[in-house]
Amino acid sequence: MGENLPAITPFGIAGLDDILQGGLTAGQVYLLSGLPGTGKTTFSLQFIAEGIRRGERCLYISVGGSGEEFVALAGTAGVFPDPELFSLHSVQISKEVLEGPEQRIFHPAETEPAGLISDLLTQVKRINPVRLVIDSLSDLRLLAEDVIGFRRLVLAMRMEFSDRKATVLLTNTMGPSEIDTHLETICHGVIRLEQVVRGYGPIRRRLLVLKVRGRPYRSGWHDFRILTGGIEVFPALVAGEHRQRVLAELLSSGNQQLDILFGGGVDRGTTIAVIGAAGTGKTTLLTQYAVAAANRGEHVAIYLFEESEESFRERARGLELGVDDLIDRRLLTLRKVDVAEFSIGEFTAILRQEVEAKGAQMVAIDTLSGFANAMQDDAYLVIQLHELLTYLCLRNVTTLVAIEQHGVFGSDVAHLKDISYLADSILLLRFFEHRGEIRRAISVVKKRKGRHELTIRELRITDRGLAIGEPLKDMQGVLTGVPVLAR
Repeated sequence: MGENLPAITPFGIAGLDDILQGGLTAGQVYLLSGLPGTGKTTFSLQFIAEGIRRGERCLYISVGGSGEEFVALAGTAGVFPDPELFSLHSVQISKEVLEGPEQRIFHPAETEPAGLISDLLTQVKRINPVRLVIDSLSDLRLLAEDVIGFRRLVLAMRMEFSDRKATVLLTNTMGPSEIDTHLETICHGVIRLEQVVRGYGPIRRRLLVLKVRGRPYRSGWHDFRILTGGIEVFPALVAGEHRQRVLAELLSSGNQQLDILFGGGVDRGTTIAVIGAAGTGKTTLLTQYAVAAANRGEHVAIYLFEESEESFRERARGLELGVDDLIDRRLLTLRKVDVAEFSIGEFTAILRQEVEAKGAQMVAIDTLSGFANAMQDDAYLVIQLHELLTYLCLRNVTTLVAIEQHGVFGSDVAHLKDISYLADSILLLRFFEHRGEIRRAISVVKKRKGRHELTIRELRITDRGLAIGEPLKDMQGVLTGVPVLAR
């Protein structure tokens, strides 16, 4: 049965081949469309470079140009095509066609196309490539005055290519014309490129596989970046594909009183949200759990969205938590995330690399509010975040997230008002006033698995770490910030 399946031609970009579930169906015609600057030529280069690497004959046809841009781009990317495997051909369009219909004596269908298409097909037959790129169809539109004429032109080329058994990649500058829709119906598969200009930071790029006939693929938008050495694509995360056997285990924080609050410890493979106003000790709590896990021999990854690495390490030294030693022993990875540097797709890819390649068993994000600020232009932030946290859970990775509240006494959670359903456990930190002093309170308000203590205790941060006191039974209204003595 497997012998009847069509052959696959890898595109040459790992992330895109993953989205296409192996690559392109060999011997078919594909359309790569997008506005100028979205990366069509760079994608074409990667496609050609992969063919050369595999020892396949490749032909790049530049319509209306000399192909010099392609050669220059290849050199910049460190790709130097083997002349035995790579051929470059330029198709020139006459000055009469470029001047427009009002300057012509004859309709272009009577003169230009036959010669150009004949020349193009002659090159294809002579070289007989395994991979063929025509860049771009936008210039070939000049040869047809209407949609029907252009459709016939492309159909004629497709029929000729099908006899050659080459995998063809056509590029097209997408515009408002209905010609684009006709092109998409003719081709076996369509990949659409897009760039998004944010209010701040670099341009974000993404792609959509619009269709591939007869084969499964990952639908939806996927982020990508154009780098010096080529293109890196970040497939959208589907958490359900990463399910593993559930490990039932309680993890200690290394602090006995904190473990008592959680009924013995936190559950492995769950998400713990530490919520509180600035200065209540969220980062210190995260560090406490991270250090305890690393001391057990687990690999821990901490991502900082608001604080520098040096500031984090200096605070940990002050609490004598031994973070520097754990980093040196590679049990703990610390990374500052630039809020303007990454898209959600890229950050997800970095985190997956830490989990799947380096075996991270605990991940801490400080803060989730900073993460939301960095990605706030994304309309589906909470959905993507839910998918990310679900993935970590299914991989048995324990996740700790710090979440900032507004105001000194904390009243609301910025950007993430539905945070309660994202977390399996919630640890609430509050300031409260007592006898002219500002003190801290700690309590567990949610734990999905098992029991937890319902008391509110005082939290102190000392030069030797966390100190959690007895339940504040003599006070009521602690969570309001201004308690009174209980009667």
